[in-house]
Amino acid sequence: MRVTRRLRHMASIAMSVMFGMSLVSPISAHAEPAAATVLTLAPAFFPLPSNWLRGELFAAPNTTVKVPYNNFPAAANVHKGADLLDDLLHSTAGPKIVLGHSEGAQVQDDWLRRYGPTSDIDPATVQFILTGDPEHRFNGCTRVPAPTPAEPDKKVCKFIYHSYDAPGGFTGPGFPDDTRYNVTVISRQYDYWSDCPNPLVSGSPADKNRDAANSVGGKGELKAVHLDYSMIGLNDPNNQVYVDRNVKYVLGSPATYYLPMVTQKWIPQAQKQAQDLELRPQVELNYGRPMGSPTPPSS
Repeated sequence: MRVTRRLRHMASIAMSVMFGMSLVSPISAHAEPAAATVLTLAPAFFPLPSNWLRGELFAAPNTTVKVPYNNFPAAANVHKGADLLDDLLHSTAGPKIVLGHSEGAQVQDDWLRRYGPTSDIDPATVQFILTGDPEHRFNGCTRVPAPTPAEPDKKVCKFIYHSYDAPGGFTGPGFPDDTRYNVTVISRQYDYWSDCPNPLVSGSPADKNRDAANSVGGKGELKAVHLDYSMIGLNDPNNQVYVDRNVKYVLGSPATYYLPMVTQKWIPQAQKQAQDLELRPQVELNYGRPMGSPTPPSS
């Protein structure tokens, strides 16, 4: 009898333990990403495609809201876009991501310049992502120094000669380097507007490649490098990254291969590979990027 009672008691304890364990929810190995509202700023003339940056920011659970600014290139439109962005930053609850390309990136530059230093928007609630920014601190075409008598061959983006509010001019000096906000600035290699050679010497391989990049990209890309960021990932492990305080500068992977100046040639692929191998080091001589360059597939 004692043995039987003891067995029943042990069985009862075992059942209680098993039942108790069944009430405990398993801990998920991966936390679900927090939903954010993505405020998009289109480039000049065109909408911002939903496959931008591999579509990562457009995927659920995020929601997308277009900032309805006039994206015709003009200083007044950039200013107004920054005003509209400020309204949405105040009226949108929860985490926010601002994504803008080209002129849309310039709207963010303008907000960070004019509103950012004194804004009551909590930096912990918003992230700014700029792609193809002509006002890029390091290689944006509007930031490349103007020609000097000592360097008569050096040239710059055609808009650099206009002040920000001058007729026909809409470029600014970027955003403050010491901004309180988390900012990610992304360029594709050889983007005509945001990855400009510096110095840009007339007739150099880098100058010729930049001109070509305004028409074609790498292998099979029959449009300007600046117009397609669909293959660039925000957190690709092969991205080249430089961080300064709250700002992350990214030269995205994959590398632009072939060189645009090689892509545009009607020659066999074997010759293109050989020419890229020969010309790429010459082109890169005119780049002083702090984050380095992505490795082309032929290397």
